[in-house]
Amino acid sequence: MAYTQIIKNCFTDATDPTDWVYNAYSKSLARCEGIASSLQVLKEQGRLPVLDLPVDNEDLHQLSQLRLFKNRDFENVVVVGIGGSSLGAQVLESLKQNGNGPTLHFWDTLDYHVMGPHLQGESLTKTAFLLISKSGSTPEILAQTLLVIEALNNMGGAEAVSQQAMVICEPGDNPLGRIADKWALERLDHDPNIGGRYSVLSIVGALPALIAGIDMKAVRSGAQEVLDDALLNPESLPRIGAALHHALHDICGVNQNVLMPYAKQLEPLTHWFRQLWAESIGKEGLGTTPLNALGPIDQHSQLQLWLDGPSDKFFTLIINNEDDSSPLMDVGLADDDPALDYLRDHRISDVVHAEAAATASTLASRGKFLRCIEIDVLDEKTIGALLMHFMLETIFTCHLFGVNPFDQPAVEDGKRLTKMYLRGEI
Repeated sequence: MAYTQIIKNCFTDATDPTDWVYNAYSKSLARCEGIASSLQVLKEQGRLPVLDLPVDNEDLHQLSQLRLFKNRDFENVVVVGIGGSSLGAQVLESLKQNGNGPTLHFWDTLDYHVMGPHLQGESLTKTAFLLISKSGSTPEILAQTLLVIEALNNMGGAEAVSQQAMVICEPGDNPLGRIADKWALERLDHDPNIGGRYSVLSIVGALPALIAGIDMKAVRSGAQEVLDDALLNPESLPRIGAALHHALHDICGVNQNVLMPYAKQLEPLTHWFRQLWAESIGKEGLGTTPLNALGPIDQHSQLQLWLDGPSDKFFTLIINNEDDSSPLMDVGLADDDPALDYLRDHRISDVVHAEAAATASTLASRGKFLRCIEIDVLDEKTIGALLMHFMLETIFTCHLFGVNPFDQPAVEDGKRLTKMYLRGEI
């Protein structure tokens, strides 16, 4: 497995019959067996395509033949998407190690200060736009699409629009699809049976990742390894995490779920996870609140609350044990100041490792509920494993809570009201 999971300070003694948390955890873990069996049946019947993505690599070759991918003259590719249409791709793109290929930009905002610079000037001729909306009717994406088409059309006419923009949306008739047809844009189908927040391994995440030079086969391989284990192993890591979430909520009133990696490259993962968890579990008055953080930055902002505040949080620290290539620190540059001696001959990664260990130890010593996920290398296989872990952990936890992990009825109400406000109907 590409990662390990260590549970700290959640149980008193597994052999103690009065350890109510462990008893509740054991019951929840046993329930996961039935959930896994149901998921396996749905997978075999083709009714849960998100679980088929890790082994389906035929689409990767097809994506590599697209004009947007093959045209290496583009210096910039703007991914126009919001929520699940953007966050997963940002997780994958964060692995980019070199400056080869175009630079990816993500319009996951309606702030024109972000969008404007890409729509004007000479750089527009070397910028491509990937327009993504699962439903094809997301108000933000339609508004941004109109700006993109206007800018390209003003610059080079209909040919520029068709050559420099591409659409991903559900098949059939929808506003974004009609725009694609009118302007002769390449149009790719978003599987209607894969929700946006679960689409990171699909073309929604794969195409931007391929453009960035990410090995999607390795990403999917890491995901497949976790999936295979979770469906068959009664003590797989996603099942354990789900059972622990459920038990801590039921017995200890834990209602906040903190994800804090000690790696800047994993910061996009926390934003992706926040949407995944919130939209999946927050229904019918149930669920827990996801909080994203980043180490060591949030040691200097949120740690005081975590340590001295209420014990209503479950903490997950992701610790990257990989050493970086930074130079050894030379304390001689500061006249061998004794106050800096602890830094002598250490790399930056040594400092990060020490701070992660210290935070974990301090949280545990204060009686906080803690899990440490450790990785030895941050690469495509590892990121695929983490993505699948959190998707499965979310799905299992939702079923334990008794809610549907795949719908989002309240969000759809907000989209409907937005359109009504803009029409002046409210």
